[in-house]
Amino acid sequence: MNPHRQSIVIFSVAIPAILVVGMLLAVLVGRGKLHANHEEKVSNFKAYQTASTQVEELEALLSLDERREKIEYWNEKLDQDFIQSISGHLSTILARYDDNVLKQTEMKKTEGSTGIGSKSENPFSAIQLRFEGGFKPMQLLMAELEREMPQLVLDSISIKANPAQKDGDQGSLSFSIVYFCWEKPKA
Repeated sequence: MNPHRQSIVIFSVAIPAILVVGMLLAVLVGRGKLHANHEEKVSNFKAYQTASTQVEELEALLSLDERREKIEYWNEKLDQDFIQSISGHLSTILARYDDNVLKQTEMKKTEGSTGIGSKSENPFSAIQLRFEGGFKPMQLLMAELEREMPQLVLDSISIKANPAQKDGDQGSLSFSIVYFCWEKPKA
């Protein structure tokens, strides 16, 4: 092949063919990246729309029946120290009763598993309380304690009758109560 024809083949066919193939590869790679970028943006937009819809539904749900205030109340109660909180509430409630009507005889933190708490992975504390007194004051104490501390769950209760020690006296009841209290998970 003569040099003139070789130049024509190189500059007229080979180099343009290489340039065309290079441009086609660049277009295909660019198109693939654009397509992937577009798919990512579409999926992000759909996730945003889903999250936005869920936020609107949650806001509507929280605005019903003062639920936001109730959740804030629960979080405030969960932030308080369990032992100090229950001790304070018990002393406030028991101050309304004479010792012969209702008195606290024991309070101790219990170890081991409780019925409901052991089935959950959520952190909790368990406490055993013992009281001596009448049935109605005990019911009122438990109702008020559970109202003040909504994170309390009654795990067990046992009641034993104590006979009167002298003729003419009334007998009393001994109550043994185990509560467990949900706690905030450690961050």
